[in-house]
Amino acid sequence: MQLIEMEQLGARLLRVLWRLLQQHYPDIDCAALGRRCELGETWWQATGNDTLVNVMVLLNALRDDGAPAIALELGDLAQLSDLGLLGYAMLTAANCEQATNISCHAFSEASFLVRVHLERGEQHALIRFELTDNALPIEQLLMELCSVAAWRYVQGILPEGRAAVPDYVELTSSPPDHAERYRELLGCEVVFDAPRNTIALPLHWLSRPIPSGNEQALIACSHHVQQIVSESYRTAGIAPQVKRLLMSRPQDCEFNLAKTAKLLRLSPRSLRRHLEQSGHSFRQICLSVRMELAREYLFNTHMSLKEVAYQLGYKHPSNFNRAFSDYYGQSPQTMRRQHYQAFQRTEPPGAG
Repeated sequence: MQLIEMEQLGARLLRVLWRLLQQHYPDIDCAALGRRCELGETWWQATGNDTLVNVMVLLNALRDDGAPAIALELGDLAQLSDLGLLGYAMLTAANCEQATNISCHAFSEASFLVRVHLERGEQHALIRFELTDNALPIEQLLMELCSVAAWRYVQGILPEGRAAVPDYVELTSSPPDHAERYRELLGCEVVFDAPRNTIALPLHWLSRPIPSGNEQALIACSHHVQQIVSESYRTAGIAPQVKRLLMSRPQDCEFNLAKTAKLLRLSPRSLRRHLEQSGHSFRQICLSVRMELAREYLFNTHMSLKEVAYQLGYKHPSNFNRAFSDYYGQSPQTMRRQHYQAFQRTEPPGAG
């Protein structure tokens, strides 16, 4: 299953790595690097199931080829748009805790190298990274990439953006020669030879609402979202306007008629009347937006059914299950399973 669109993430990282080398390491011959790693001379154009593995192979070679901090520098370029629909889910979550849990759970399910989870300590919220046995030979390399990239994703959902810094970071690896580069990129104390890999942030951050209204970031995070809202750029009809608003500012709308009307500078009665005149109802539009997103979350992320329900504003997962079954004629579990089975049948031999 192409959850979190991992192939696309790997392909993007390859392209970003190539641009990074072109701009900051002009003495490194990218074609020769590809030959040496047996990935081909145009490795940055690769697609498929192995792109993330290719990234790690290249980073490992580059560490010994005049770019010891290359994994940190690649992680520094991470953006929420790298994560596609998952990035959209994080940006539209109710608060930072929900967004962080979504990304931790989904990334852990999709990765064979690292497991990530969020813990509540007495004074800090702790993002913990646990490496699998497959990751041990490249432990330091992987944590350099993951620690900085993960923090860039967290910064993407915080009001302060890149001005936000962790309280501290702990890493199990020994300090490398470029240890100071960690501190420059993360902006905090980095403790090496620690018992665990952890990013610590203030506990109260978890309850903070995520800034809404960043429509361009939302569109960049999901091609599917862009397709859904694109009609709203071409027409001034009231139904497309409502749909666009529900997609781009879900925290403000909350699938609520009065709150949506206020954002459109209309009274609830006027909004209801305009929708009825166009052959729509607010409830119908809300349901279609929720169900379109639900289908995409089920197909393209590792979010649990409970997480999908909460993400779409359902207070009880059972209500989501019932609404989904009524809308599509089958349960969300069944639709996800059938999609997975269909993907397995169409996956080329040797893939995955």
